[in-house]
Amino acid sequence: MFGGSFNPAHSGHLHVATTAMKRLQLDWVWWIVARGNPLKTGHGDFGERFWSAMAVADHPRMRVTDIESRLGLTYTYRTLSAITHIAPDADFVWLMGADNMVNFHMWSEWQEIARMMPIAIVARPGVGPGARNSPFARRFAHSRIPEAEATILPGLAPPVWVYLTAPLDPISSTAIRQMKAAS
Repeated sequence: MFGGSFNPAHSGHLHVATTAMKRLQLDWVWWIVARGNPLKTGHGDFGERFWSAMAVADHPRMRVTDIESRLGLTYTYRTLSAITHIAPDADFVWLMGADNMVNFHMWSEWQEIARMMPIAIVARPGVGPGARNSPFARRFAHSRIPEAEATILPGLAPPVWVYLTAPLDPISSTAIRQMKAAS
């Protein structure tokens, strides 16, 4: 599961999703378009964000969902709790870019998310060693598995996580919004 504001979705998001899919040997990647983000202002129009994710997640094993909006939820922990309750036998993995890892400790119930399902973090540009020293990385240092063992992550009991290095895609939603505003 790969959640985000996707304001707008871009090639960096697809890079995170495809890297995780390949390296973890995932069957599917569900893009969960956030209803809103309590840590951000100006979320953008939900419909536009949803359709941008649909356009970018152009892969036969990727699905974009508005489940968070349909359930009337805002916080990732609550959304993931609802999904895991519906499908208790599925081996879910939470995917995020390293840029989100830096602020993960600011998310509501972030430690419970880490205890709910395995987490895969994919390298993103501009996020160096600081990500590995984040409150999340320090708190769950004992739960990190080596990158070489990434394929076993989906079957492991949480808390467990892996940091995946990969070629970096420099695009960001912020840069796209700034370019649009300037034109």
